[in-house]
Amino acid sequence: MKSLSIGFLVFAWFLLPTSRLWSADIVRVGYPSLATGFAASWVTADKGFWKKHGLDVELIFLRGGGRTVAALIGGSVDVILGSDLGITTGIIQGASLTRVGVTTNTLGYSMIVQPGIKTVRDLKGKIIGITPGRDAAYARVVKLLRDNGMDAAKDVTFLSVGDGGPAARVAALSSGVIHATMFTPPSDKISEKSGMSILSRLDVANVGGGINTTPAFVQKNRPQALRFMRGYMEGIHYLKANRNESLKIFAKYVRNPDLEIMAYLYEEISTRAEKDLRPQSDAVRALLELAALDFPQAKKLTEKDNWDLSLIDEIQRSGFLEQLYKK
Repeated sequence: MKSLSIGFLVFAWFLLPTSRLWSADIVRVGYPSLATGFAASWVTADKGFWKKHGLDVELIFLRGGGRTVAALIGGSVDVILGSDLGITTGIIQGASLTRVGVTTNTLGYSMIVQPGIKTVRDLKGKIIGITPGRDAAYARVVKLLRDNGMDAAKDVTFLSVGDGGPAARVAALSSGVIHATMFTPPSDKISEKSGMSILSRLDVANVGGGINTTPAFVQKNRPQALRFMRGYMEGIHYLKANRNESLKIFAKYVRNPDLEIMAYLYEEISTRAEKDLRPQSDAVRALLELAALDFPQAKKLTEKDNWDLSLIDEIQRSGFLEQLYKK
Protein backbone atom coordinates (compact mmCIF):
# COMPACT_ATOMS: atom_id res chain seq x y z
CA MET A 1 0.00 0.00 0.00
CA LYS A 2 2.97 2.34 0.46
CA SER A 3 4.38 2.35 -3.07
CA LEU A 4 1.74 4.65 -4.57
CA SER A 5 1.83 7.18 -1.74
CA ILE A 6 5.38 8.36 -2.44
CA GLY A 7 4.73 9.14 -6.06
CA PHE A 8 4.28 12.84 -5.44
CA LEU A 9 7.90 13.12 -4.22
CA VAL A 10 9.14 11.87 -7.57
CA PHE A 11 6.65 14.00 -9.46
CA ALA A 12 7.79 17.06 -7.52
CA TRP A 13 11.19 16.88 -9.18
CA PHE A 14 9.61 17.43 -12.57
CA LEU A 15 7.63 20.41 -11.27
CA LEU A 16 10.75 22.17 -10.01
CA PRO A 17 11.10 25.38 -12.04
CA THR A 18 14.41 26.03 -13.78
CA SER A 19 14.10 29.69 -12.84
CA ARG A 20 11.71 31.55 -10.58
CA LEU A 21 11.02 35.26 -10.55
CA TRP A 22 9.56 35.98 -7.15
CA SER A 23 7.35 38.94 -6.46
CA ALA A 24 6.66 39.76 -2.84
CA ASP A 25 3.00 40.47 -3.57
CA ILE A 26 2.19 37.47 -5.79
CA VAL A 27 1.09 34.29 -4.03
CA ARG A 28 0.26 31.17 -6.02
CA VAL A 29 -2.16 28.91 -4.19
CA GLY A 30 -2.97 25.36 -5.28
CA TYR A 31 -5.99 23.33 -4.24
CA PRO A 32 -6.89 19.73 -5.15
CA SER A 33 -10.65 19.45 -5.60
CA LEU A 34 -14.02 21.18 -5.84
CA ALA A 35 -15.05 20.40 -2.28
CA THR A 36 -16.11 21.90 1.04
CA GLY A 37 -12.68 22.85 2.32
CA PHE A 38 -11.93 25.16 -0.61
CA ALA A 39 -15.21 27.04 -1.02
CA ALA A 40 -14.09 29.83 1.32
CA SER A 41 -11.04 30.50 -0.83
CA TRP A 42 -13.26 31.01 -3.89
CA VAL A 43 -15.25 33.66 -2.04
CA THR A 44 -12.09 35.31 -0.71
CA ALA A 45 -10.61 35.57 -4.19
CA ASP A 46 -13.82 36.54 -5.98
CA LYS A 47 -14.71 39.33 -3.56
CA GLY A 48 -11.19 40.76 -3.59
CA PHE A 49 -10.21 40.32 0.05
CA TRP A 50 -6.65 39.28 -0.77
CA LYS A 51 -6.36 42.24 -3.13
CA LYS A 52 -7.59 44.46 -0.31
CA HIS A 53 -4.55 43.29 1.65
CA GLY A 54 -2.19 44.03 -1.23
CA LEU A 55 -1.79 40.50 -2.58
CA ASP A 56 -2.22 39.14 -6.06
CA VAL A 57 -3.38 35.61 -5.22
CA GLU A 58 -3.69 33.12 -8.06
CA LEU A 59 -5.90 30.15 -7.21
CA ILE A 60 -4.83 27.08 -9.18
CA PHE A 61 -7.03 23.98 -9.38
CA LEU A 62 -4.47 21.13 -9.47
CA ARG A 63 -6.86 18.16 -9.55
CA GLY A 64 -5.72 15.69 -6.92
CA GLY A 65 -3.88 15.68 -3.62
CA GLY A 66 -0.70 14.09 -4.97
CA ARG A 67 -0.26 16.74 -7.64
CA THR A 68 -1.00 19.51 -5.18
CA VAL A 69 1.61 18.40 -2.66
CA ALA A 70 4.10 17.83 -5.48
CA ALA A 71 3.56 21.37 -6.72
CA LEU A 72 4.35 22.76 -3.26
CA ILE A 73 7.46 20.62 -2.86
CA GLY A 74 8.58 21.49 -6.37
CA GLY A 75 8.10 25.21 -5.86
CA SER A 76 5.53 25.90 -8.56
CA VAL A 77 3.07 27.12 -5.90
CA ASP A 78 3.73 28.95 -2.64
CA VAL A 79 0.80 27.69 -0.58
CA ILE A 80 -1.64 24.84 -0.91
CA LEU A 81 -5.04 24.42 0.64
CA GLY A 82 -5.92 20.89 1.65
CA SER A 83 -4.06 17.71 0.64
CA ASP A 84 -3.53 17.43 4.39
CA LEU A 85 -2.90 13.70 4.41
CA GLY A 86 -0.32 14.13 1.65
CA ILE A 87 1.36 16.90 3.63
CA THR A 88 1.59 14.57 6.62
CA THR A 89 3.11 11.72 4.63
CA GLY A 90 5.44 14.18 2.89
CA ILE A 91 6.70 15.39 6.27
CA ILE A 92 7.23 11.79 7.38
CA GLN A 93 9.32 11.20 4.26
CA GLY A 94 11.51 14.22 4.93
CA ALA A 95 9.93 17.03 2.89
CA SER A 96 10.38 20.54 4.31
CA LEU A 97 6.74 21.50 4.85
CA THR A 98 4.77 23.34 7.50
CA ARG A 99 1.13 23.99 8.33
CA VAL A 100 0.01 27.47 9.32
CA GLY A 101 -3.74 27.03 9.75
CA VAL A 102 -6.91 25.21 8.72
CA THR A 103 -10.17 26.08 7.03
CA THR A 104 -12.20 23.52 9.01
CA ASN A 105 -11.67 21.12 11.89
CA THR A 106 -14.46 18.78 10.83
CA LEU A 107 -15.41 17.21 7.52
CA GLY A 108 -18.45 15.45 6.16
CA TYR A 109 -17.95 12.36 4.01
CA SER A 110 -20.47 10.17 2.22
CA MET A 111 -19.87 6.67 0.87
CA ILE A 112 -21.81 6.74 -2.39
CA VAL A 113 -22.74 3.42 -3.98
CA GLN A 114 -24.74 1.98 -6.82
CA PRO A 115 -28.32 1.05 -5.94
CA GLY A 116 -28.49 -2.48 -4.58
CA ILE A 117 -25.51 -2.17 -2.25
CA LYS A 118 -27.05 -2.04 1.20
CA THR A 119 -24.22 -2.71 3.67
CA VAL A 120 -20.49 -2.12 3.83
CA ARG A 121 -19.89 -5.87 3.58
CA ASP A 122 -21.76 -5.83 0.25
CA LEU A 123 -18.70 -4.05 -1.11
CA LYS A 124 -16.69 -7.28 -1.04
CA GLY A 125 -15.43 -8.00 -4.53
CA LYS A 126 -16.49 -4.57 -5.76
CA ILE A 127 -14.52 -1.75 -7.41
CA ILE A 128 -14.09 1.46 -5.41
CA GLY A 129 -13.12 4.63 -7.25
CA ILE A 130 -10.40 6.86 -5.81
CA THR A 131 -8.49 9.92 -6.97
CA PRO A 132 -4.97 9.55 -8.37
CA GLY A 133 -2.65 9.23 -5.39
CA ARG A 134 -3.99 8.77 -1.89
CA ASP A 135 -6.01 11.33 -0.04
CA ALA A 136 -8.09 11.53 3.12
CA ALA A 137 -11.16 10.17 1.32
CA TYR A 138 -9.21 7.05 0.36
CA ALA A 139 -8.00 6.66 3.94
CA ARG A 140 -11.59 7.02 5.17
CA VAL A 141 -12.63 4.17 2.86
CA VAL A 142 -9.86 1.97 4.23
CA LYS A 143 -10.89 2.76 7.79
CA LEU A 144 -14.59 2.16 7.04
CA LEU A 145 -13.75 -1.26 5.59
CA ARG A 146 -11.53 -2.18 8.54
CA ASP A 147 -14.18 -1.08 11.01
CA ASN A 148 -16.55 -3.53 9.32
CA GLY A 149 -14.16 -6.49 9.40
CA MET A 150 -12.87 -6.17 5.85
CA ASP A 151 -9.36 -6.06 4.42
CA ALA A 152 -8.98 -3.21 1.93
CA ALA A 153 -6.03 -4.94 0.25
CA LYS A 154 -7.93 -8.20 -0.36
CA ASP A 155 -11.66 -7.61 -0.31
CA VAL A 156 -12.03 -4.72 -2.78
CA THR A 157 -10.30 -3.32 -5.84
CA PHE A 158 -9.30 0.32 -5.90
CA LEU A 159 -9.44 2.05 -9.27
CA SER A 160 -7.87 5.45 -9.84
CA VAL A 161 -10.39 7.46 -11.85
CA GLY A 162 -9.86 10.64 -13.83
CA ASP A 163 -7.46 13.46 -13.09
CA GLY A 164 -8.38 14.17 -9.49
CA GLY A 165 -11.60 16.11 -9.97
CA PRO A 166 -14.88 14.58 -8.76
CA ALA A 167 -16.69 14.69 -12.12
CA ALA A 168 -14.94 11.60 -13.47
CA ARG A 169 -15.90 9.53 -10.42
CA VAL A 170 -19.51 10.74 -10.60
CA ALA A 171 -19.62 9.58 -14.23
CA ALA A 172 -17.84 6.30 -13.48
CA LEU A 173 -20.30 5.53 -10.71
CA SER A 174 -23.33 6.32 -12.87
CA SER A 175 -22.02 4.20 -15.76
CA GLY A 176 -21.13 1.19 -13.60
CA VAL A 177 -17.35 1.40 -14.06
CA ILE A 178 -17.04 1.62 -10.28
CA HIS A 179 -19.44 0.46 -7.58
CA ALA A 180 -18.63 2.97 -4.86
CA THR A 181 -16.60 6.02 -3.96
CA MET A 182 -16.14 8.37 -1.02
CA PHE A 183 -17.19 11.97 -1.59
CA THR A 184 -17.27 15.22 0.32
CA PRO A 185 -19.88 17.88 -0.49
CA PRO A 186 -21.10 18.81 -3.01
CA SER A 187 -20.21 15.70 -5.06
CA ASP A 188 -22.16 13.41 -2.73
CA LYS A 189 -25.35 15.40 -3.36
CA ILE A 190 -24.68 15.51 -7.12
CA SER A 191 -24.38 11.71 -7.18
CA GLU A 192 -27.45 11.21 -5.01
CA LYS A 193 -29.52 13.37 -7.36
CA SER A 194 -28.31 11.26 -10.29
CA GLY A 195 -29.79 8.11 -8.72
CA MET A 196 -26.95 6.76 -6.60
CA SER A 197 -27.37 5.74 -2.95
CA ILE A 198 -25.70 6.95 0.23
CA LEU A 199 -24.37 3.92 2.09
CA SER A 200 -22.75 5.75 4.97
CA ARG A 201 -22.40 9.33 6.17
CA LEU A 202 -19.47 10.36 8.32
CA ASP A 203 -19.17 13.62 10.23
CA VAL A 204 -15.73 13.51 11.72
CA ALA A 205 -13.03 15.57 13.36
CA ASN A 206 -10.41 16.06 10.67
CA VAL A 207 -8.28 18.87 9.32
CA GLY A 208 -9.94 20.27 6.21
CA GLY A 209 -8.59 22.82 3.77
CA GLY A 210 -5.34 23.03 5.71
CA ILE A 211 -3.18 26.06 4.89
CA ASN A 212 0.14 24.47 4.02
CA THR A 213 3.43 25.94 2.85
CA THR A 214 7.16 25.68 3.49
CA PRO A 215 9.17 27.06 6.41
CA ALA A 216 11.25 29.03 3.90
CA PHE A 217 8.19 30.80 2.49
CA VAL A 218 7.02 31.93 5.94
CA GLN A 219 10.52 33.04 6.93
CA LYS A 220 11.22 35.00 3.74
CA ASN A 221 7.72 36.40 3.22
CA ARG A 222 6.27 36.82 6.69
CA PRO A 223 4.49 40.16 6.02
CA GLN A 224 2.86 38.65 2.93
CA ALA A 225 1.95 35.49 4.84
CA LEU A 226 0.23 37.59 7.50
CA ARG A 227 -1.72 39.49 4.84
CA PHE A 228 -2.72 36.22 3.21
CA MET A 229 -4.14 34.95 6.49
CA ARG A 230 -5.97 38.21 7.24
CA GLY A 231 -7.50 38.24 3.77
CA TYR A 232 -8.65 34.64 4.16
CA MET A 233 -10.20 35.45 7.54
CA GLU A 234 -12.11 38.31 5.94
CA GLY A 235 -13.30 36.00 3.16
CA ILE A 236 -14.68 33.55 5.71
CA HIS A 237 -16.38 36.40 7.57
CA TYR A 238 -18.02 37.54 4.33
CA LEU A 239 -19.10 34.01 3.42
CA LYS A 240 -20.81 33.47 6.76
CA ALA A 241 -22.76 36.73 6.40
CA ASN A 242 -23.63 36.61 2.69
CA ARG A 243 -25.35 33.39 1.68
CA ASN A 244 -26.84 34.40 -1.67
CA GLU A 245 -23.68 35.98 -3.06
CA SER A 246 -21.65 32.99 -1.88
CA LEU A 247 -24.00 30.61 -3.72
CA LYS A 248 -23.35 32.49 -6.97
CA ILE A 249 -19.60 32.24 -6.47
CA PHE A 250 -19.79 28.51 -5.67
CA ALA A 251 -21.81 27.88 -8.83
CA LYS A 252 -19.15 29.64 -10.90
CA TYR A 253 -16.28 27.54 -9.53
CA VAL A 254 -18.11 24.21 -9.38
CA ARG A 255 -19.78 24.95 -12.73
CA ASN A 256 -23.10 23.68 -11.51
CA PRO A 257 -26.14 25.99 -11.55
CA ASP A 258 -28.24 23.74 -9.28
CA LEU A 259 -29.07 26.02 -6.36
CA GLU A 260 -30.10 23.09 -4.14
CA ILE A 261 -26.62 21.62 -4.46
CA MET A 262 -24.91 24.98 -3.92
CA ALA A 263 -27.10 25.60 -0.84
CA TYR A 264 -26.03 22.23 0.53
CA LEU A 265 -22.38 23.20 0.00
CA TYR A 266 -23.00 26.54 1.70
CA GLU A 267 -24.48 24.92 4.80
CA GLU A 268 -21.46 22.63 5.03
CA ILE A 269 -18.78 25.31 4.76
CA SER A 270 -20.55 28.15 6.58
CA THR A 271 -21.02 26.02 9.70
CA ARG A 272 -17.59 24.40 9.60
CA ALA A 273 -15.26 27.24 8.58
CA GLU A 274 -13.04 28.45 11.43
CA LYS A 275 -13.06 32.20 12.03
CA ASP A 276 -9.50 32.17 13.34
CA LEU A 277 -8.14 29.35 11.13
CA ARG A 278 -6.79 27.62 14.25
CA PRO A 279 -6.49 23.81 14.29
CA GLN A 280 -8.08 21.79 17.07
CA SER A 281 -6.25 18.92 18.70
CA ASP A 282 -8.85 16.26 17.93
CA ALA A 283 -8.76 17.15 14.23
CA VAL A 284 -4.97 16.89 14.13
CA ARG A 285 -5.04 13.57 15.99
CA ALA A 286 -7.56 12.20 13.49
CA LEU A 287 -5.32 13.22 10.61
CA LEU A 288 -2.32 11.49 12.17
CA GLU A 289 -4.39 8.34 12.72
CA LEU A 290 -5.30 8.27 9.03
CA ALA A 291 -1.66 8.73 8.05
CA ALA A 292 -0.69 5.83 10.32
CA LEU A 293 -2.80 3.45 8.21
CA ASP A 294 0.00 3.52 5.64
CA PHE A 295 2.83 5.06 7.65
CA PRO A 296 3.16 3.80 11.23
CA GLN A 297 5.76 6.54 11.78
CA ALA A 298 2.86 8.98 12.02
CA LYS A 299 2.18 7.62 15.50
CA LYS A 300 5.42 9.29 16.63
CA LEU A 301 4.25 12.76 15.58
CA THR A 302 2.59 14.98 18.14
CA GLU A 303 -0.27 17.39 17.58
CA LYS A 304 2.21 20.29 17.51
CA ASP A 305 4.81 18.86 15.14
CA ASN A 306 5.28 20.78 11.88
CA TRP A 307 2.71 23.43 12.77
CA ASP A 308 3.65 27.11 12.76
CA LEU A 309 0.81 28.94 14.45
CA SER A 310 2.79 32.13 14.98
CA LEU A 311 0.89 33.91 12.18
CA ILE A 312 -2.47 33.15 13.78
CA ASP A 313 -1.12 34.10 17.21
CA GLU A 314 0.16 37.45 15.94
CA ILE A 315 -3.12 38.27 14.20
CA GLN A 316 -5.10 37.33 17.29
CA ARG A 317 -2.95 39.55 19.53
CA SER A 318 -3.50 42.46 17.15
CA GLY A 319 -7.25 42.43 17.73
CA PHE A 320 -7.94 42.04 14.01
CA LEU A 321 -10.51 39.26 14.42
CA GLU A 322 -12.27 40.98 17.28
CA GLN A 323 -12.72 44.10 15.17
CA LEU A 324 -13.76 42.08 12.11
CA TYR A 325 -16.62 40.35 13.89
CA LYS A 326 -17.83 43.59 15.49
CA LYS A 327 -18.74 44.89 12.02
